[in-house]
Amino acid sequence: MSPFNPVNYRSAAPDVLDVVCSSAGTSVSAVRVKAQTDGVHLRVRNTSGASGVYLNYRYGDNWGYGGGDPVDDDASNRVLSLPPGPARLNCSSSEGRNEDPTVQVGVQDPARAWRGGALAAFGCSPPERSIIDWVIGPGKGRTANAAVAALVAQMDEPTTWLAVQEGYVAAQRQTYVMKREGKPWATALVAHDAHGGYTASVGDLCRAT
Repeated sequence: MSPFNPVNYRSAAPDVLDVVCSSAGTSVSAVRVKAQTDGVHLRVRNTSGASGVYLNYRYGDNWGYGGGDPVDDDASNRVLSLPPGPARLNCSSSEGRNEDPTVQVGVQDPARAWRGGALAAFGCSPPERSIIDWVIGPGKGRTANAAVAALVAQMDEPTTWLAVQEGYVAAQRQTYVMKREGKPWATALVAHDAHGGYTASVGDLCRAT
């Protein structure tokens, strides 16, 4: 992990965290970052010269949740749905064969933009945490609701759905709970696509199924 920097710790948490993937390892501009209403904003640069560089992130109990995104050579901006609390970041390359030590940062939410617990009330987990490979292809539409309808249209059993506020209030990705026979069945994640529409994908099964 990066050495403790008392200057960064005393300073106010920035709205955007700078992350650099370099040949010397992963570095961050501050030990804390302030979440915005749509999530945690990062500005990522890769100066390592390595191929297949990814920025990985972990959070939650025993660091059991997270993911990774490719990093270009140029600086890029991205928004992560990291919940308030500690998170770990690190860069990897060569398809994960080379991996930097993690750097821990604290996510602050002074605007209280994070919403949690709605999915748990249905017995469901956030769709980003799914480890299931679904055979149901994504649904696409001009609106989020139309995308979920296209997703459900591929299913053999009658399925209804409703939007659930989980995560940051202005996040670009929206969460839905799909029901069968009135019971929560699975989650769906809806995101803007590159063409201005929406794409819906099945997340994870709910415990009530």
